[in-house]
Amino acid sequence: MGGDGLVPGSARLHLIDGLPLLRPDEQVFEAMIKGWRNQQLARNLSPGYVDDQERTVRAFVRHADAMPWQWTPQHVDEWSADLRTVHGI
Repeated sequence: MGGDGLVPGSARLHLIDGLPLLRPDEQVFEAMIKGWRNQQLARNLSPGYVDDQERTVRAFVRHADAMPWQWTPQHVDEWSADLRTVHGI
């Protein structure tokens, strides 16, 4: 941790105080994905596996038309049904 009590790489270090985000949902989501990728790579997971996981999350976001903090069990049920019935997975 830095002398200010913040963890290096935390969002506060990337954002300028008082500056509003242009597209906050998209920007927060991208920061979440980047942090999640870094966490997985730090666990020594293969880059190919991490890429696959990211693609899955992004596909779910497109299907649900909602950000992760808006997801509901219904989104998962609909996606699972779509994968089974439409895509045969």
